[in-house]
Amino acid sequence: MSFEPPKAEEIKATFPQFQEVYFLNKGGFKAVYKIVVNGKPEAFKIVYIPEVSGVEPEVSQEIKKESLGRIAREIKILNDCKCPEIVKLGTIQPTVVVLNRREYVAYSEEFIDGNTLREFIRQSMKPSEEDLRSLFLSLLKAIRELWSLNVIHRDIKPDNVMKLNRKDRSYVLLDLGIAFSIVDTPLTFDASNRLPPGTYRYLAPEMLQPGFRESLDFRSDMYAAALTVYEYAAGQHPLAKSKEDLIATLSRIVREPPKSLRVYRGDLSPFLIGTIDQMLKKIPALRPSNINMLIGKLEENT
Repeated sequence: MSFEPPKAEEIKATFPQFQEVYFLNKGGFKAVYKIVVNGKPEAFKIVYIPEVSGVEPEVSQEIKKESLGRIAREIKILNDCKCPEIVKLGTIQPTVVVLNRREYVAYSEEFIDGNTLREFIRQSMKPSEEDLRSLFLSLLKAIRELWSLNVIHRDIKPDNVMKLNRKDRSYVLLDLGIAFSIVDTPLTFDASNRLPPGTYRYLAPEMLQPGFRESLDFRSDMYAAALTVYEYAAGQHPLAKSKEDLIATLSRIVREPPKSLRVYRGDLSPFLIGTIDQMLKKIPALRPSNINMLIGKLEENT
């Protein structure tokens, strides 16, 4: 099912309090706009709740209910998070709107003035050790905050990390659309393709194993964070190939150890290289388990 987001003019007509509206991007059934409200920019998000055809009405309603539940969980998590390394909610409270006879959930987040890490990777930049440590620290602090709420992000990747032009807030983690609470939220698992939600290139190996939910914790997010730092440092993903098919990539994630970051960035400190390499271990128990200690060591060496 294709998703064509509403035009900026339609958004402005529906929300007359917006002084300006600019379309930014779309992904899945979500579209993002830059708005100006009360003289300040915000990121306005609308999420399309599609009608499911070819199934019983009761099933369609259950699917719709689950979609609304995902959005509600994301908003609750954003509201509960207090650290600056995670994007904040904006002033537009969640509301259901109808545009072109389609139903959407709309809300806003703070507008992050920067670029995604993916854009910097495409420019083939060679980040400094100071920059990499700053990114690493920001991601670990975000993971620590989420884990304090019993939440796992599940989709940490360069596309979901914004780099800001500020010394006091260098990086911000975005998009908690598939984050979940291990306490009260069942983990969605699609048996048709045997993959949990997330971006397969950044899935931790344990998430590709049967019965993974029982032992899942913040170390799966740490694995994805290490992949993100590695890719930014080296300019390439350590395991996935750009034109490779899904099965081959997943097989490599499960079975093949990544090359040490030293192969591509021998100029970096042994501490940083060793920490990244350890966080990319296939077995979660071999990864660092004390996130506070790891943050402290990074801060000491920054």
